[in-house]
Formats: sequence, structure tokens, C-alpha cells
Amino acid sequence: MPLLAGLIPLLGILLKMLIVRIILATGLTFVTYAGYLAALEKFKGYTANAINSMPSDILNLLLISGFGQGLGYLFGAFSFFIGMHAFKKLTFVFPG
Repeated sequence: MPLLAGLIPLLGILLKMLIVRIILATGLTFVTYAGYLAALEKFKGYTANAINSMPSDILNLLLISGFGQGLGYLFGAFSFFIGMHAFKKLTFVFPG
């Protein structure tokens, strides 16, 4: 029984540390993810402005050659990187 009485405060401290780690990790993850998404949206805006400033004949040739699909792949890869990076920040709570 005295052993159990000594373990209860230890379990309380460990549980408190785990809860603090979880809260910090999720908060850091959401802030990082929101920052990356804001940067990605700004990059999409710059790209859209650059594309809209092109002459229509050049833009049509680029779109025929698959430039639009290439941009879709590029933005998809950026989104995947952002998601994986945010997930990696979240998983440090439970290593292993």
C-alpha cells in the first residue's frame, strides 16, 4: 500500500506533463499549418497574377502543352508537404 501511495503523485505528474505536451503540440501544429496555408495562398495569388498578365495567345499555348496540370501537380505537392510537416510536428507527442 505505501508503494501505491508513492506512485499516485508520480502518475499525476506524468499525466500533467503528457497533457501539456499534447496541448503544445496541437497548438504549434495548427499555427504552423495556418502559416503554411497563408503562404501557399499568397503564392497562388502571385502565380495567378503572373498568368493573367500574359498575352492570351501565349497563355493558350501554355495551357495546351499541359502547363495548367503541371501547376496543379506543383500546388498539390506543396499541400502534401504542408500536411506531412504539420503531422510530423504533431507526432512528437507520442514518439515510437
